[in-house]
Amino acid sequence: MKLCPTTLGLVAMFLGLGEAQVTWPNAIDELEDVMFLNSGYRSRGFGTHVTPCSFSEFGAGRNTAAEWLRIGFHDMATTNAFVGTHGGVDGSIQFELNDGENIGLGFNTTLHTYANFFNSKLSIGDLVALGVYASTRTCGGPIIPMRGGRIDVTVAGPIGVPQPQNGQGIFINQFTRMGFNTTDMIKMTACGHTLGGVHAGDFNNIVAPGTVANDFQLFDNTLEFDNAIATRYVSGPDTDPLVVGISVANTRNSDFAVFTADKNVTIQAMTDAATFNSMCQDILQRMIETVDPSIVTLSPIIAPYEVKPEGLQLTLLSGGATISFTGDIRVRTTTRSVSSVSITYLDRTGAAGGTITTAVSGTASGFDDSFTFYGINANIPASSSISSFTVVVTGTSGTIETFNNNGAGFPISDSVIVQTPQSCLSNGNLTVLAAVRATVTTPVSLNVTEKVPRTAGSPIVSPVPSLVTTSTTMVKGAAVGPYNIYSGSVSYSSSSGLKYGVGSGTFADSFKDASALGTACSPLGTTLPSSTSSSTSSKTSTSSSATATPTLAHKATVGPYSYLGCYTEGVGVRALSSAAFYNYTGMTIEQCMSDCSGYSYFGVEYGGECYCGNALGTGSILAALSDCSFICPGNAFEYCGAGNRLEMYELTSLVSSSSVVQSTTSKTSSLSSVASSTSTTKTVTSTSSSSSVAPSQTLGIKQTVAGYTFQGCYTEATNIRALSSASFYDYTAMTLEACAADCVGYTYFGVEYAGECYCGNVINTGSVLAAASDCSMVCPGNEFEYCGAGNRLEMYKIGTVTVSTSSSSTSSTSTSSTLSTVVSSSTSKTSTTTTAKPTQTAPAIKPVIGSYKYYGCQTEGTNIRALTGASFYNYTSMNLEMCASNCAGYKYWGVEYGGECYCGNAWNTGSVNATASDCSFLCPGNSLEYCGAGNRLSAYYLP
Repeated sequence: MKLCPTTLGLVAMFLGLGEAQVTWPNAIDELEDVMFLNSGYRSRGFGTHVTPCSFSEFGAGRNTAAEWLRIGFHDMATTNAFVGTHGGVDGSIQFELNDGENIGLGFNTTLHTYANFFNSKLSIGDLVALGVYASTRTCGGPIIPMRGGRIDVTVAGPIGVPQPQNGQGIFINQFTRMGFNTTDMIKMTACGHTLGGVHAGDFNNIVAPGTVANDFQLFDNTLEFDNAIATRYVSGPDTDPLVVGISVANTRNSDFAVFTADKNVTIQAMTDAATFNSMCQDILQRMIETVDPSIVTLSPIIAPYEVKPEGLQLTLLSGGATISFTGDIRVRTTTRSVSSVSITYLDRTGAAGGTITTAVSGTASGFDDSFTFYGINANIPASSSISSFTVVVTGTSGTIETFNNNGAGFPISDSVIVQTPQSCLSNGNLTVLAAVRATVTTPVSLNVTEKVPRTAGSPIVSPVPSLVTTSTTMVKGAAVGPYNIYSGSVSYSSSSGLKYGVGSGTFADSFKDASALGTACSPLGTTLPSSTSSSTSSKTSTSSSATATPTLAHKATVGPYSYLGCYTEGVGVRALSSAAFYNYTGMTIEQCMSDCSGYSYFGVEYGGECYCGNALGTGSILAALSDCSFICPGNAFEYCGAGNRLEMYELTSLVSSSSVVQSTTSKTSSLSSVASSTSTTKTVTSTSSSSSVAPSQTLGIKQTVAGYTFQGCYTEATNIRALSSASFYDYTAMTLEACAADCVGYTYFGVEYAGECYCGNVINTGSVLAAASDCSMVCPGNEFEYCGAGNRLEMYKIGTVTVSTSSSSTSSTSTSSTLSTVVSSSTSKTSTTTTAKPTQTAPAIKPVIGSYKYYGCQTEGTNIRALTGASFYNYTSMNLEMCASNCAGYKYWGVEYGGECYCGNAWNTGSVNATASDCSFLCPGNSLEYCGAGNRLSAYYLP
């Protein structure tokens, strides 16, 4: 990250050093966690989606940071400061994606990302604002002061986002309507356009397709948040496509219209870097604080807590005489060096209770701050219990700081306690047990909040789910000590983002993450544990020796999963191939488990790669436990696999199931360092018996799908979607059948970009038939189907019809044909041109691919990818040319493991040249090319 002296000064100002902390708990607590915990222990990972500034998980030609900054403006831009319904940053953008004013994939993918963080305590509006803060900060810009409390709307806002074709007067009027003057308009445009650029596929009258790498033209010549947008405009050379180029003749040079609105006075002032940063901090803060004042009261500016409790949980133990107290105390270590942390607590009457020592659980960091978590693990008498505590932080120099939560103490209620060990998720049902003090007499309810796909307001369907809360009265059971035990059960559709809690009157234990529960509910004993079990209990007392220091080990169990051992990758296939997630800065075993919820297996490889699946791929076998030696970046006490080695877990309920027994072979792993000194035998799955039978189906165009007939490969329309009635997205499992089912009742459906499904009753103006071979992306949910491509739809229409072919897709003078001319008799994709039969007959190293030359067979780096600029994956059709195209603009690229493409401008530490024969995997898209191997890249460079 680039930090200038001005920015460093803003850091100190923004953090509010010397100002009073907010009182915990607070309405901004969830937002504060997501804002500051980017990587490490208990990290939320929000910032990793835009780190580094150039990163995009969606491929070449995309810049997520720019997309996050842009969506902030588009959400705000429909506001009207002069009417009762004000608008502003209110999440309305999620309902405005088909109105023609929000063109481009970035809006949809951004909202899909935000949907993962969205919950009852964190609105889409706050996430949109936070995205502006994060994208600016990760790219080296000023800290945008952040407040919380935005309230989401449930309908689209009015039309009114400024468009490139508008005249200068219209721009001025639009910004005036938003509450900004002409100078503000220039500032906001320049600060917004310091990141990102224009996609030719979306605006071919601004950037000509095929003229720039990845059809993506930057506004300036850098990826960072800097004032190059201003300096290049004033002093040249200016390459802003909204100032120069074909946009001028097409009257789309909107930046020129905006900057000249005050005769270049403001943009000239912004050529000074300090002035630019100051202006951007001010205008972007005002932008994200544009809200409806009649319904929204924003919080004070959010600064990180110096001390904050995290994940506190009381649990009534067997017999009811003792309560377990667990959780973490998060301490901000940006400005302090800590020796130890302890807590002093009061019992439930307010009398002195005792002191509890803590031990380090892990560390985390954000853009500008570092934190250390100190774990609590103590037993407290249930009769006296606990009501609040203070935190004592001892520095390495002997200094002592006492934090008392602004004089109130950190409160904790023991009146209603969710019993997490006795609660579980199984077969679509959430079962919860709660211990409720016998003195509490009001009804006890189980409250469950589920994320449900939003269909209200169809045909426009939001990418963000709605939150649906279900409540049920819990049933009173046995008395255990001073508590009564209550139980309740609620069915759910998806465990993803499922939250639950128990309440009774003014008492509650709420906002619990259901994904942390197991699949089996443990019993709660009504009798006290024996002295033998007490003496061996892992729970600690409140003495100074209460908590054992965690040690590095392979975890025996994680949630509902049990450890299988250290496994190799498959042979020419991923060991687990259903889903994949990446976090090289904050991965933990728990994070991977959460990402893979619902799958039979999950495994962590190479420190930061998480894979999920319901069966192990062919050739994946048990390896030496010591092979899995990489330490998790998000938890220094866990192992996260290694190169070509997965830390493998299986659902506990399947471990002994006969349905997963391998035909004749059992795998044995010594888990002495995990759970005991004995060896544990695990019986695991390989792929099903059918995997050895070659499929009879081949990849090709489907002529009919669920009553729909193939029309051809169509382009998008002009400034609007080709099919604009409804849309659905699934980048991991889309099929033609799934899209057809989603579009029932519509005349047309089309699949684009592999995972995007569009429906409509008409094909909008500007959408035309393209070459059938243009639709070349394979459906992620069915390797035998095509699912369009970028700006290309695999188009179907209800019934049987004839179609016309585009003159661009055939050399024939005929302009119409029956379907048989569009789809060949073999149903495989063909182009209308012919090429010479290749003379190559055996696999060989290709010395040249386009402008790139062969570099050699290169190893991965040491605890880091060899190339970290960008990455792309295609395990069914990867070839060297595909990787070269995806990495255009980078100095180096390489293909690994058959289907993985990596790009970068430098080789990272530890990556060295290996024997050429090590790169032995054949490319799935071209059996005459080599595509690396496990931990080996077939590498190329730009001379």
